[in-house]
Amino acid sequence: MPTDDRSEVAKGIFTRPILPDGGRGASTVSCMTTPSDPGRASSTWRADHPWAVVYDRISGDDRLGALLWRVGVGSSLSELHDRARGALLQAGSAATVLDIPCGGGVVLRDVPKAFAGRYVAADISPAMLQRTADEAQRLGLQHVETTEADVQALAFDEATFDLVVAFTSLHCFPDPALALREIARVLKPGGRLSGSAFLNDAGLRFTPVILAGRALGLLGPSGTREDLRGWLAEAGLDDVEITRAGGLTYFSGQKPKGSPDA
Repeated sequence: MPTDDRSEVAKGIFTRPILPDGGRGASTVSCMTTPSDPGRASSTWRADHPWAVVYDRISGDDRLGALLWRVGVGSSLSELHDRARGALLQAGSAATVLDIPCGGGVVLRDVPKAFAGRYVAADISPAMLQRTADEAQRLGLQHVETTEADVQALAFDEATFDLVVAFTSLHCFPDPALALREIARVLKPGGRLSGSAFLNDAGLRFTPVILAGRALGLLGPSGTREDLRGWLAEAGLDDVEITRAGGLTYFSGQKPKGSPDA
């Protein structure tokens, strides 16, 4: 595929001639991957789309779920849980943690047994929050509280959390840059963000998935890894790490210890 076409995919528009020479009789397929209504994804998730239940079951199943994850995402499901567990361990047993969007409590299995801090599981969907509460009870976690929240307008004071985990997140948000600024606002100086997202430059293999997700109202505009790096910088986070694993991109960043709200 010509380089120009690849750049169009990354921007959010896939355009190519049907005939390889683009000559006489060639027509053009143009698929807009940028949703006309970015806010539709929030409404879809709030209504507890059936895919939310499917995702929860896949990401919590070490056998069939792990296989489906490998086929669909192109990377290991264990990497997501390893990263979540590592971030929680690094934050410490007395940390204040925000998990947003928590979904059905996917990351709860990664909370260390010794955790005795405050764990706030937040999501825009009441149904997902109920599943999270049920999962916390099943796992015997005593320090989990649930709250309905819009990541783009968080009802928390500045410098509240030591850690924010936001796995499989940014692609669901209408405005990822705004969401990251809000997350950075509620992080304490020295606090970290750890998360993952499906980005627009995940590769041609995943373009049909992005198109389908946006057609179903499951995905927002997202962006590229370059966009993500810029958003994290604009949010004031440093020590940034961005790693692609199949169709998923993992990212992390730290709020500087010398931030004004220190």
